[in-house]
Amino acid sequence: MRHLCDVRHIFLDMDGTIYHGGRLYPTTLPFLRFLAEREIGHTFLSNNSSCSTKQYGEKLHAMGIDASPEEFYISTDYTIDFLKRNHPEIRRIFLLGMACIRPAFEAAGFQLDESAPEAVIVAFDRELVYERLCRAAWFLKQGIPGFATHPDPFCPTDQPTWLPDCGALTACLETATGVRLKVLGKPDPGMLRAAAARRHVPVEACLMAGDRLATDIAVGVAAGTLTCQITGPGADLTPAAGIHPDYRVNDLGELQQLWREEERQLRR
Repeated sequence: MRHLCDVRHIFLDMDGTIYHGGRLYPTTLPFLRFLAEREIGHTFLSNNSSCSTKQYGEKLHAMGIDASPEEFYISTDYTIDFLKRNHPEIRRIFLLGMACIRPAFEAAGFQLDESAPEAVIVAFDRELVYERLCRAAWFLKQGIPGFATHPDPFCPTDQPTWLPDCGALTACLETATGVRLKVLGKPDPGMLRAAAARRHVPVEACLMAGDRLATDIAVGVAAGTLTCQITGPGADLTPAAGIHPDYRVNDLGELQQLWREEERQLRR
């Protein structure tokens, strides 16, 4: 049986785990210091593909967390890694997504093509233009393969609105065209394994912490890590059949307390 004390790296979901909307949870900074004191690494692992890693770094910096680009692995990164590993023949893509993530694809050698793409990539597009949605649908109907960065139907927010996410756009396109897209991101275990490989750590020595059972916890279960569900304010507690975390806590402060208790018991 594995314990928290066996963990050498932790993957942290962001919204609903370390912050909610624009508010950092008060337990986040103490927990990160707790990890640093024990030389336990961490990676912010997010499905949200509406921001670049640079923008995520700026957001966390504004909240008091200094994070380097290497400390993030988002569904955009995994989509790029997945295409390069499994579909090296694809170089021209039609990207239905935010302008801020285009440089990541270009830096990886992909050409953004509006007329003759070899793949359609669907991301969380908060700048959605109906005509471009129609263009993506037309390419799919022509037999161009489609890939979605992640399955989340909505994005959590602390504002009085509701944010349809990549999963909602994917469902729209699939309904309109009758074509199924390859959906990446959590809970695909390949995302967590790829992130662990980047940090040179075996998944068996990792913990996945997040609020959503169907994505955060499911990816950890499938990849073979320990898992911890965060259930406090702002958490998405939608049930997921057959998905059970190893730990369930209100916030990262409670996880830290459990960790300290395991340390005390092992010293006895």
